Formats: sequence, C-alpha cells, structure tokens
Amino acid sequence: MHSVDPALLTIALAVAAGLLAQIIGHRLRVPAIVPLLVLGVALGPSGLGVVVPSALGGGLSVIVKLCVAVILFDGALNLRIADLRRAMKEVRNLVTIGVAVSWVGATLAAWLIAGFSVSVAIVFGALMTVTGPTVVQPLLRRVSIPRRVRTVLEGEAILIDPVGAVLAVAVVDVVLGLAGVHPIGVLSGAWGYFGRLLVGLVAGGVGGLALSWTLRRRGLVPAELVNLVSLAFVWAAFAAAEWAQSEAGIMASVVMGLMMQRGTVPEERRLRRFKEQLTVLGISILFVLLAAALPLDIVRAEGWRGILTVLALVFVVRPLCVLASLHGSALTWRERLFVMWISPRGIVAASVASLFAVVLDEAGFAEGTRILAITFMAIAITVTLQGLTASTVARLLGLRSLAHQAVIIVGAGPLARGLAEVLQRHGRAVTLVDRNEALVDGARATGLDARVGNALDEDVLAELGAEEAATVVAVTTNSEVNAFATHLAHDAFGVERTFPALGHPSRGAGPRLLERVGGRIAFGRPVDVRAWEASLEEGTATFVTYRVPAGGPTRASQLPEGVVPVARVQGQSAEIVTADLAWRAGDELVLLSRLPENATAIALAPAAPAAGDPRSNGTGAGRRAPRTPSE
Repeated sequence: MHSVDPALLTIALAVAAGLLAQIIGHRLRVPAIVPLLVLGVALGPSGLGVVVPSALGGGLSVIVKLCVAVILFDGALNLRIADLRRAMKEVRNLVTIGVAVSWVGATLAAWLIAGFSVSVAIVFGALMTVTGPTVVQPLLRRVSIPRRVRTVLEGEAILIDPVGAVLAVAVVDVVLGLAGVHPIGVLSGAWGYFGRLLVGLVAGGVGGLALSWTLRRRGLVPAELVNLVSLAFVWAAFAAAEWAQSEAGIMASVVMGLMMQRGTVPEERRLRRFKEQLTVLGISILFVLLAAALPLDIVRAEGWRGILTVLALVFVVRPLCVLASLHGSALTWRERLFVMWISPRGIVAASVASLFAVVLDEAGFAEGTRILAITFMAIAITVTLQGLTASTVARLLGLRSLAHQAVIIVGAGPLARGLAEVLQRHGRAVTLVDRNEALVDGARATGLDARVGNALDEDVLAELGAEEAATVVAVTTNSEVNAFATHLAHDAFGVERTFPALGHPSRGAGPRLLERVGGRIAFGRPVDVRAWEASLEEGTATFVTYRVPAGGPTRASQLPEGVVPVARVQGQSAEIVTADLAWRAGDELVLLSRLPENATAIALAPAAPAAGDPRSNGTGAGRRAPRTPSE
C-alpha cells in the first residue's frame, strides 16, 4: 500500500474534525471553539499525531490568510451600516481609546504576572486588543439583548480586528528594529501602522466598488457564478493589499464587507448565506490546524501565571477599557457591564500569535512560543467562560427583558389587533402592516399604529423600522405570506425573533415550509388564522389571561385544541409563545380560547392530586383580559 501524503491527510482530517466540532457544539449548546480546540490538540502532534500542520509548509500561512479574508468579509457584511451609525460614538471610542487602554493594561499584565520582558510584553499587549466577529457574533446570536448593545459589541469586534492586528504587526516591526534585527526609523515605524490601514482601506474600497459594479451589470455574471465571482474579488482585494503592504489584507476584507451592504448588489442575501457557510468552514479548519500546531507542553508550562494573566485581562483590563471608552455614552450602566463582560478572543488573535511565535523565535526572542501559549489560553478561557455565561449575565442584568423593544406584526385582522394590544400593554412598541386598507383603518380606529404595505417588499419593511425591530410576527390568513415575510425580516434585516403563524400542513403551508425558510412557528402549533378571526368577530372566541398555577401545563403542546397560547408574560416582558417556550407557575399566559371560561380554567389547572396528597387543587383561574374591539 502507498503511504498517504501527510499534507493531504492533514487537510482532510482538519475539515472533518472541524465540522464534527461544529456539530458537537450545536448539540451541546456550547461555543464551537471549545470542541474545535480540543479536537485540534487531540489530533495534533501533542495527541494522536494524525493532523500535522508542519506538513503543509508555507501553505499553512496561505490557508490561514485566505480563510481570515473570508471570515472578516462575512463579519463586516453582516454588520449593517445603519446600525453602526447609531452606535458610532461607542464603537469609535472602543477601537481608539479602548485599544490604547487595553494595550497598556495587557502589557502590564504580561510584564507583572506572566513575567515577559518589557519588549515582548508590549507585543503581547498589542495582540490582546483584538476580540473578533468569529466569536462575538455566534455568542450574541444565543442571547436576547437590546439591539444597540449588540451593535456596539459586533461593531467593535469587526473593526478592532484590523486595527488591533495591524497595531500588533507594527509593534513587532519596531521591537525587531530596536533589537537590531532590521533597520527602522520613526517614519517607517509610523507607516507600518497607518500605511497598512490606508492600503487596506484603498484596496477594500476599490474591490467593493468593482464587485458591486460587476454584479449590477445585468447578464454579465451568470446567477450560478455570482457567489464564486464574489469570493474571487474578496481574495483579489486581500492579495492586492498584502502585495502593497504585508498584513494590510485584514483591513481590506473588512472595508469590502462594509461596502457590500443591502441594496448595493442583486441577490445580496444569497451572497450572505454563501459567505456564512464559507466562514463556518474557514473557522473550523483554522482552529483545528492552529490548535494542532500548538505544543501542549508549552501551555502546561505556563501554569497558573498564564491563567492569572488571562483573568487579569477579563476582570481588570476589559472593565477599565469600557469605563474609559463609554464615559458619557447613552448606554445604561447595566448595558455597560454587559459590554465589559464580552471580550472573547478569536481567530485573528490565534493566527497573528502563530506568526509572531515564528518571527520572534527566528529573531532570537525565547518568549515567542510563550506568546502563542498564553494567547491560546486566552482564547479557550474567554470563549468558554463568556460563551457559557453570557445569557445568565444578561438575565441578571435585566437585559433579556423584551419590554420597550419594537415589534412588527404582519397583518391587521382581529387576531393581529388583539396580539398588538397584548404586547402594547406590556410596553412593546408595535406597528402593524397589511395590504388591506379596510383592516388597516380598523386597526387605526382602535389607536394602533398601522400602515398599508406589502411585507414581502424590503423597502416597506425598511420604512417600518425592521432594522430596529426585535420581533416580527406574521398572522395574516395566508400561511405562505407569513412564512416568507418573517424569512425576509430575518435574512435581510437580521431580526432574530421571527414568528410566522402557519395553518395545517395539509393546506399547503406548515412546519415543512417553516424548515425551508427558517423561524419558529407562532403560538407553538398550526393555527387556522381565518377560522380564529371569524370566531373573534362572531364573539365565540375571546382573549383570556390566566396566571399559571403550580403543576399546570407548561408548554403549548399540553393545551387542548380549543385553546391557543398567544403570549407569555414574565414581569414586564411579553413574549410570543412558540413550541419550545415553556412557562412556569406565576407567569401570566394570554390565551385565545373558544372554550367557556370555566373550561379554559380547567385546561390550565394542575392534575388532580392522588388520594391523601396534601397539595391544593385550585383551578388557577385568573382575570380576563379586556376584549379586543372585534370581540
């Protein structure tokens, strides 16, 4: 038998292990980077020895650069300029004042705790200024927080990568120059930083304009080649920037992604999905390869001093960075605390640290591998700690409440109006949209904000403020419209909470359609909107509010057919019921019911206790909500 080329085996196993790690992370609901690092080390020379990054030779750095280009382009593509403008002050301060504070703080931590020499501590400090969209964006997708806070964190992660990475590279140039490795002057040192940013800005800008012009020329690029042509342009802009100035490609990728925003090119959503898939693949390959290239013994050698250095970054340096950057910001103190907590390191830190380890070792600095070791410790600790606790921290700070967050309801019939009143009573800003002028006039007559328009039109959703909306619910009598309207809101405007009301699967639209377009079915079960609206108009159905009793049903699937759970209320927060949403004793549940009031109360009552059981068997019936005008 012929021996297998180790480079071929390394690439194939890195891809397989990376995607396996993504699946494990999804199934266990943990950040994917955790299993990626574990599998990378386990398969690398420090483990089984089947993934050998050194077998790739110079090809490893090429793979890293090309993957980083796609990853940063995708991150910038997903950050909407309109959102960024509204949080520009906070983002600007974090990538300027924040970078300076983080640099000084991380340098002191590396010098005083890790024991680095001053020159290497300065390099490490510059490297630790980055966070990165590869870890911040997936983390934030799992946490419901105010959109402004999300934009601040995403904007910082996307823009700080080129700023921090270029800063670190420029600092290394200066350190090596002062050490006599190569000559360097004041002007060349300044150009090393500002020149890379300028070259990247120009290359990314030109590349973005060229790609936009190419894709907008009707018939020039076949539809099936649009994604591949876009990829070629991204890599070309990246390579051009790298050719003009090393390490300038990072900035070029970010600028190009920011330029390719909604409306600049046709089929932008398809491009976005393609780049998201490439990003997952790139992250998977890179983390496995870089983790495999990490000698485990140097990580163990750092011991507690490495861990304490990382903890200082999390609990001392990051809070000081945010305090200095967000002074005078419109963010509340709770929101600032959450921003302080979220600063995981990602792929750019790992890739640049891998480069530094080689460069510093070749220049005679014995601490090059130590930078690599503590960087990977920072990645592992921050991603694990903050990824697993972000949702809990947001809840403890009261940021997960949906109160005051905007809702768009597609439809203006009786069901939509009743739902709007429920949400408005709990502080939500609600706007209804419907093509039927009579329904819109009826909603306006009751004091609701309603507009005439087609929710399948991006321009209409933009006018309704979809970019600011936290939730979009579609409750028209047409299930297909509901499914595609919520899909459009999620895909084009980044609305995370989208809920279409779908009819019975046998009538053309049901869970299968939902699977194709994404989203979670409103009210946790198929609902015939037309029939329920007829019942509301006839007075045979009502909206009823009950306080959930102990031991009663906790999910939509446990309620009888004549009762539809519409919303769950916890404190001041009202949330649309879905199949996976549970409620607990003491919550308020807004129901749409055709049953008599006593029968509805029985439906929520706990099961009768066994003989001799001392528990109370109260029905738990509560108060009845005000009727909607259609009742």
